[in-house]
Amino acid sequence: MKEDANILVEKQKFYIAEFEQEAAWLSFMHKEGWKFLSTDGFHYRFEAAEKEDWCYQLDYKQNGAAEDDYLQLYRDFGWEFAGQYQNWFYFRKKCAEGEAPDLSVFSDRESRLELCRRIINGQFLRMLPVCFLLMLYSYLVFFTGFLDLKGFMGGLLNGIAYGAVIVFLFIFGLYINQISRLNKMMKNLGDTK
Repeated sequence: MKEDANILVEKQKFYIAEFEQEAAWLSFMHKEGWKFLSTDGFHYRFEAAEKEDWCYQLDYKQNGAAEDDYLQLYRDFGWEFAGQYQNWFYFRKKCAEGEAPDLSVFSDRESRLELCRRIINGQFLRMLPVCFLLMLYSYLVFFTGFLDLKGFMGGLLNGIAYGAVIVFLFIFGLYINQISRLNKMMKNLGDTK
């Protein structure tokens, strides 16, 4: 979807364990002439640019704060700060001739393991309130008769309550799946020496 001739908005969804795929896609888009501007997690805004090879990289910070020393560390390694969405930070740099877009700041096994650990820990802390709400809500709905109402309104509220539990379970399952994928990545990194 285009806003104007120089701005492109693409709808795309990447999950937490797909940060490498997201970086590769952003690199591809830049090579196609679209420089990454921002994202809200579903929509990516790009600006028309020269068709060049740029490497993109994502980093995850639990506190979500872009301190000057953090950004300076990336600048020291030649990375340009491209944007932030929640706890995810986007960086880019011009690829050297023949260089493949990769996570070159996280080039060694330990730094990649640490990135996966930060993502898991941050997402686990983020998931705790959802788990607590799911358990409390399930307890109220299924065990206390909290919404044991009669008639049309009772049926409607019970349907909404059961639907909400299903949505919570779906979200919880998505997070568990992503954490499992990150754990598998960590296991694979641990096995290669």
